Amino acid sequence: MEEEPLLEEIDDNTERLFRRISLWVSLLLTTFLVVWYYQANPPDSPEVIKMRVFFKEKNREVGNYINLDKNEQIAFAFKNKHPFYKHYVMSSAVEQERIRSLIHISTDYTPNQYWFNLFFMWVMCFTTLWFLGLMAEACIVIMRRNSEARIKTYKKEKEQLLASAENEPGGE
Repeated sequence: MEEEPLLEEIDDNTERLFRRISLWVSLLLTTFLVVWYYQANPPDSPEVIKMRVFFKEKNREVGNYINLDKNEQIAFAFKNKHPFYKHYVMSSAVEQERIRSLIHISTDYTPNQYWFNLFFMWVMCFTTLWFLGLMAEACIVIMRRNSEARIKTYKKEKEQLLASAENEPGGE
């Protein structure tokens, strides 16, 4: 006796539609997240890029300079004609700390680093969201198949009970 499916299986076209929806939702949501990040954290201005490239090129010299005491910094700033050194000496303590942090993160800086980071952020977000969508789709398929198997088992047991009840001598 051939078993017939009790529930209508999800056909291939519907599964393809779910996969496409998962793909496009992942694409759109990822693009939205990256655009939001771009709006919230714009790229550095050309002046900051120029300063970070300077910090990268003169890493050792700038590192030694910021570790000097105040008097030695002033003497070095007037001896060296680069505008950064004079600006650093004349800036406030808060500004100097901001510059120190910028020096620290500029040791391996490249001008296109922001765009590479933005691109790889998009790739990581997309793969994560698409993976989660595919896993949710797989869970739904597994749950649907398990429920179909339970229904088939229940129907079989019911038929067997009815058949055994008919075969009993006191049955109708």
